[in-house]
Amino acid sequence: MVVRHKEFDPDVALDRAMEMFWERGYEATSIQDLVEGMGIGRRSLYDTFGDKHALFIQSLNRYADTLSGRLGSVLDTAKTGREAVRDLLSVVLQPTAHLKGCLLVNSATEVAARDNEAAQHIDQYLVRSRETMLEAVRRGLQDGSITDRAKPEALTSMLVNAWLGLRVSVRSGVDRKRLRKDIDEIMSLLD
Repeated sequence: MVVRHKEFDPDVALDRAMEMFWERGYEATSIQDLVEGMGIGRRSLYDTFGDKHALFIQSLNRYADTLSGRLGSVLDTAKTGREAVRDLLSVVLQPTAHLKGCLLVNSATEVAARDNEAAQHIDQYLVRSRETMLEAVRRGLQDGSITDRAKPEALTSMLVNAWLGLRVSVRSGVDRKRLRKDIDEIMSLLD
């Protein structure tokens, strides 16, 4: 029996699939689009990743893991809690976000209402994001860079919802100047 080796790198192929789902959405990305965009055969796609839905879930997880790592790094490098909050909100201004928004937020609005599995994966990420923001807020309260007029949980809820709104704004093409101004206005609520 001859063992065939994969003629492609599964990690590279998964990254390409993630980019397509991020750009087009789940529904608008066909199997043929995936085969062409990933540079693999249809059989290889099914053998390696399963069906389109399984590939989509793997793409969501890859994106969530990558973004969570980036958010953790933002939190670790900020000098104050307030700076961490601003930096977390400003992730939406990074060049990779241009017109694509956030894959998880995009997917939440596109498929989560009718796809329980996707909804669970998205919710896990949103919980991690909330915990990251709460950590930044608590640090800001401790170091005095954020007002102590509100409970940390209340501030975090407001900030997370604003953060999600910023991500939707990026997807809808809102000008970056406007987004920077929005972030400044959100930050003023922490005085």
